[in-house]
Amino acid sequence: MRRTGEVQCGLQPVVELRKEAASYAYSVRAPRSKGVVPPSSYSNGGFATLADCLLDVARALGGDFKRIYVRLDGYCVGERDVVELRREPQEVAAALKVTCDAVASAILPGAAAPETNGP
Repeated sequence: MRRTGEVQCGLQPVVELRKEAASYAYSVRAPRSKGVVPPSSYSNGGFATLADCLLDVARALGGDFKRIYVRLDGYCVGERDVVELRREPQEVAAALKVTCDAVASAILPGAAAPETNGP
Protein backbone atom coordinates (compact mmCIF):
# COMPACT_ATOMS: atom_id res chain seq x y z
CA MET A 1 0.00 0.00 0.00
CA ARG A 2 1.10 3.55 -0.56
CA ARG A 3 1.95 5.88 2.28
CA THR A 4 -0.67 8.31 3.57
CA GLY A 5 0.77 11.31 1.72
CA GLU A 6 0.48 9.51 -1.61
CA VAL A 7 -3.14 8.38 -1.29
CA GLN A 8 -5.77 10.31 -3.19
CA CYS A 9 -7.70 12.52 -0.78
CA GLY A 10 -11.26 11.30 -0.17
CA LEU A 11 -10.79 7.87 -1.75
CA GLN A 12 -12.73 5.20 0.12
CA PRO A 13 -11.89 1.67 -1.03
CA VAL A 14 -14.24 -1.30 -1.22
CA VAL A 15 -13.18 -4.36 0.77
CA GLU A 16 -14.72 -7.60 -0.48
CA LEU A 17 -14.74 -10.22 2.28
CA ARG A 18 -15.62 -13.82 1.45
CA LYS A 19 -15.71 -17.28 2.95
CA GLU A 20 -13.61 -19.75 0.96
CA ALA A 21 -14.10 -23.32 2.16
CA ALA A 22 -12.76 -23.32 5.74
CA SER A 23 -11.14 -19.87 5.67
CA TYR A 24 -11.77 -16.21 4.90
CA ALA A 25 -10.20 -13.99 2.26
CA TYR A 26 -10.51 -10.42 1.09
CA SER A 27 -9.71 -8.15 -1.81
CA VAL A 28 -9.50 -4.37 -2.09
CA ARG A 29 -10.67 -2.29 -5.02
CA ALA A 30 -11.81 1.21 -5.90
CA PRO A 31 -15.58 1.91 -5.87
CA ARG A 32 -17.47 1.34 -9.11
CA SER A 33 -17.42 4.22 -11.56
CA LYS A 34 -20.11 4.76 -14.21
CA GLY A 35 -21.36 1.21 -13.67
CA VAL A 36 -17.93 -0.38 -14.09
CA VAL A 37 -16.52 -2.45 -11.22
CA PRO A 38 -12.74 -1.99 -11.21
CA PRO A 39 -10.42 -4.94 -10.68
CA SER A 40 -8.95 -5.70 -7.27
CA SER A 41 -5.67 -4.03 -6.47
CA TYR A 42 -4.79 -6.20 -3.46
CA SER A 43 -5.95 -9.50 -1.97
CA ASN A 44 -5.07 -11.84 0.87
CA GLY A 45 -6.57 -15.00 2.32
CA GLY A 46 -6.28 -18.07 4.46
CA PHE A 47 -7.63 -16.51 7.66
CA ALA A 48 -9.22 -18.89 10.18
CA THR A 49 -11.95 -16.41 11.20
CA LEU A 50 -13.64 -13.33 9.82
CA ALA A 51 -12.20 -11.37 12.76
CA ASP A 52 -8.65 -12.44 11.78
CA CYS A 53 -9.39 -11.32 8.23
CA LEU A 54 -10.62 -7.92 9.47
CA LEU A 55 -7.44 -7.45 11.52
CA ASP A 56 -5.37 -7.98 8.39
CA VAL A 57 -7.54 -5.50 6.49
CA ALA A 58 -6.86 -2.96 9.25
CA ARG A 59 -3.12 -3.60 9.07
CA ALA A 60 -3.08 -3.35 5.28
CA LEU A 61 -5.21 -0.20 4.99
CA GLY A 62 -5.00 1.52 8.38
CA GLY A 63 -2.17 3.88 7.53
CA ASP A 64 -3.71 4.97 4.25
CA PHE A 65 -7.49 5.02 4.70
CA LYS A 66 -9.81 5.98 7.53
CA ARG A 67 -13.03 4.43 6.19
CA ILE A 68 -13.98 1.58 3.85
CA TYR A 69 -17.03 0.22 2.07
CA VAL A 70 -17.59 -3.41 3.10
CA ARG A 71 -19.04 -6.29 1.12
CA LEU A 72 -19.43 -9.77 2.61
CA ASP A 73 -20.07 -12.83 0.45
CA GLY A 74 -21.19 -10.59 -2.40
CA TYR A 75 -23.54 -8.36 -0.41
CA CYS A 76 -23.04 -4.69 0.46
CA VAL A 77 -23.05 -4.57 4.27
CA GLY A 78 -22.19 -0.92 4.87
CA GLU A 79 -19.22 1.24 5.72
CA ARG A 80 -16.75 0.95 8.59
CA ASP A 81 -13.97 2.97 10.13
CA VAL A 82 -10.68 1.08 9.80
CA VAL A 83 -9.93 1.76 13.47
CA GLU A 84 -13.03 -0.33 14.39
CA LEU A 85 -11.54 -3.32 12.60
CA ARG A 86 -8.38 -3.04 14.64
CA ARG A 87 -9.99 -2.36 18.03
CA GLU A 88 -13.08 -4.59 17.90
CA PRO A 89 -12.64 -7.25 15.19
CA GLN A 90 -14.90 -9.82 16.91
CA GLU A 91 -17.76 -7.34 17.35
CA VAL A 92 -17.42 -5.99 13.81
CA ALA A 93 -17.33 -9.52 12.39
CA ALA A 94 -20.51 -10.45 14.26
CA ALA A 95 -22.28 -7.27 13.13
CA LEU A 96 -21.25 -7.80 9.50
CA LYS A 97 -22.56 -11.38 9.56
CA VAL A 98 -25.92 -10.23 10.99
CA THR A 99 -26.22 -7.53 8.32
CA CYS A 100 -25.22 -9.94 5.56
CA ASP A 101 -27.83 -12.48 6.68
CA ALA A 102 -30.50 -9.75 6.79
CA VAL A 103 -29.63 -8.46 3.32
CA ALA A 104 -29.49 -11.97 1.87
CA SER A 105 -32.89 -12.90 3.32
CA ALA A 106 -34.45 -9.65 2.05
CA ILE A 107 -33.45 -10.26 -1.56
CA LEU A 108 -36.28 -11.99 -3.36
CA PRO A 109 -35.95 -14.29 -6.40
CA GLY A 110 -35.47 -12.17 -9.49
CA ALA A 111 -34.06 -9.23 -7.53
CA ALA A 112 -30.62 -7.75 -8.15
CA ALA A 113 -27.72 -10.18 -7.86
CA PRO A 114 -25.25 -9.66 -4.99
CA GLU A 115 -22.65 -8.26 -7.40
CA THR A 116 -24.91 -5.34 -8.30
CA ASN A 117 -25.91 -4.01 -4.89
CA GLY A 118 -23.79 -1.20 -3.46
CA PRO A 119 -20.39 0.27 -4.33
